[in-house]
Amino acid sequence: MSIPGLTIIGERINPGYASSKVLIDNRDLAGIQQLAINQTKKGAQYLTLNVGELGLHEPDYVVEVTKAIQEVSPLPISFDYPNKLVQEFCLNTYDASKANGAKPIVNSVSELRWDMLDVLSIQPAKVVLMASERLEDGKPIKNVTAEEIASTANRMATRVLAGGYGLVADDLIIDVSLCPLATDTEGEIKRAIDAIRLIGADPAMKGVHMLVGLSNVGIMLPKEAADGSRLNVKVESAFLTMTVPYGLDMVLGTPGRDYKLLPEDDFVYQIFQETINADGYDALICLRQMYSK
Repeated sequence: MSIPGLTIIGERINPGYASSKVLIDNRDLAGIQQLAINQTKKGAQYLTLNVGELGLHEPDYVVEVTKAIQEVSPLPISFDYPNKLVQEFCLNTYDASKANGAKPIVNSVSELRWDMLDVLSIQPAKVVLMASERLEDGKPIKNVTAEEIASTANRMATRVLAGGYGLVADDLIIDVSLCPLATDTEGEIKRAIDAIRLIGADPAMKGVHMLVGLSNVGIMLPKEAADGSRLNVKVESAFLTMTVPYGLDMVLGTPGRDYKLLPEDDFVYQIFQETINADGYDALICLRQMYSK
């Protein structure tokens, strides 16, 4: 990874990866520890912890996994559970002294789950704020424009900082959701890029971090681009090239992956820009140029 200032949250301890799911479902703590060790060696700055449905039904298992990870890695943990009870178990278990005093991350709070912030009474933590949805007149609503995403991010950050939780801007992480480029017929990636630009330009959001699940962008694509490069890595790098200048500084991604800011004449980068600016199924037709020979 060669992009200065970009923080990688290692994503592998979660059941979204088939090999990780086997370890998690089999309660293979040694195998999970090895995932932690590998990501630590490859340069992650945080480690995600998500054991899927087991975390909801068997929170004691989350406790076991947290302790096992902290036995072998000094990295702080990002607890990826939008559930207050599970987060309580996580923060009651996490030992900041084993992470050189670093705060864990509570992922994720939204206007629909505001009570999750109560867990901060257990110990200090950074929080991920989901900007993809909002609460309006008591009803959950999906944000469908960049302006709605940015407005929700501003409103949440302002409320948290004024809420007496002891948090400062550096403790806040805005999650701007991403969909796969391979299925994006509604301009969602372009919307995310525009939202990141708006948030990054908002003076009230100075010092607040921005996060995306970067691996989402490149999934379901062929392995190779038409120019022979590794397509998913190039697509992820193309997204970073467009957003890091706007202030994106954190990704849920794969440590050790060769993320780069691409030159303007890069083949995949050029097609990526054309694709996200196309409408509907024209975007998918445009995308095919990346890998059709």
